[in-house]
Amino acid sequence: MGRSPSIAIVGGGLAGLAAAAALAKFGIPAEVFEAAPQLGEIGAGVNVSPQAIRVLRAIGLGEAVAAVANVAPGVLTRDMHSGIALDYRDHADIEGRFGAPLCTFHRADLLEALAGGVDRGRIHLGHRLTAMSEGANSVDLRFANGVTHDAELVIAADGIHSQVRRALYGDDHPAYTGQMVWRALLDGSSVPADVLAPSGHVQWLGSGRHFFAYYLRGSDVVNIVTQQDTEQWVEEGWSIPGDVAEMRASFPNPEPRFAALLDAMTDCSKWGLFLRPLTDNWGCGRIQLIGDAAHAMLPNAGQGAAQAFEDAYILARWLAALPAYPAAALESFRRIRIPRVHAVQRSSSSIVRAKHDYDPRSADTARAKVDAVNAMAWIWGYDAVTAWDREPAVPDVA
Repeated sequence: MGRSPSIAIVGGGLAGLAAAAALAKFGIPAEVFEAAPQLGEIGAGVNVSPQAIRVLRAIGLGEAVAAVANVAPGVLTRDMHSGIALDYRDHADIEGRFGAPLCTFHRADLLEALAGGVDRGRIHLGHRLTAMSEGANSVDLRFANGVTHDAELVIAADGIHSQVRRALYGDDHPAYTGQMVWRALLDGSSVPADVLAPSGHVQWLGSGRHFFAYYLRGSDVVNIVTQQDTEQWVEEGWSIPGDVAEMRASFPNPEPRFAALLDAMTDCSKWGLFLRPLTDNWGCGRIQLIGDAAHAMLPNAGQGAAQAFEDAYILARWLAALPAYPAAALESFRRIRIPRVHAVQRSSSSIVRAKHDYDPRSADTARAKVDAVNAMAWIWGYDAVTAWDREPAVPDVA
């Protein structure tokens, strides 16, 4: 077996730390460079579907992840005006069917669990990438704090506004979808127990909008995430301050349980959703993009983190299998990953339109079931651990 190449990971978020942990599992050290002065990501709740939980178990993080996960027994969908139950997505057999549960996390807790799989001495905080140049044998990274670092391979896990992607391909000119998101965190004790009964995870549907609320950290925190069609332009970001009164006004005539959640709001954030074209531009030469840096997707299928974790595992397996041929390993990774991820991106784009076409005046409640367990089976049933080197079967998603 040949010597493994020296690897630098740009970005210490979920994708970057998962990649570092996966590489470490296969005996490949990597240096992680994170722009923030401390580990942590802006945001609150994150969903991780069963196939990605199996990946985290495979790289030795199963116990750490389980310790900070919430596993809801199901998801109840209600009409946001009448409160009528439209659908109940039962999760009782998910682990039996897919080999792992569907989990929700506070992002900071999940990040800390991932960091547990990485040598802390290899995580370098306060390193914001400012320049990058690729030579014959290495890639030179330069950071705002004056540090330089040479690596034989670079894994870019620096998110939707990736500096590495911009250096390789220029601006990607995302298209505004005409949809926006509100997010908030509530103290769980401020929310009456019946609001999120029976499962602790409730979705409200209305015409052109939907609203999710679910518990994190047991029942200590309630995570709020919404999505709605809008004629206003809203900038892209993760932490743009929002106005609570404006948020409440976005959901007129709420049923009583929904109204109780809106009344409990004290602050919120908002951002616009932007769609990036599907692309094979995931890297070249000694540079590989993963996670949102490679394939940012709309949040509707709950696959942003999950696909990053699949990336991390499969990339690590290829680099471990071909240590003397890293360029071939990266090419093989892209060949395996791109078709599946493109299908997931298409699915994420289609789900919200179906939900937002829900008509509360109609007897047809099919729109409430578009993200049901069976609809997600081709995503959740994928086994990256045993099929990391095989091109996956994917459906024809419009």
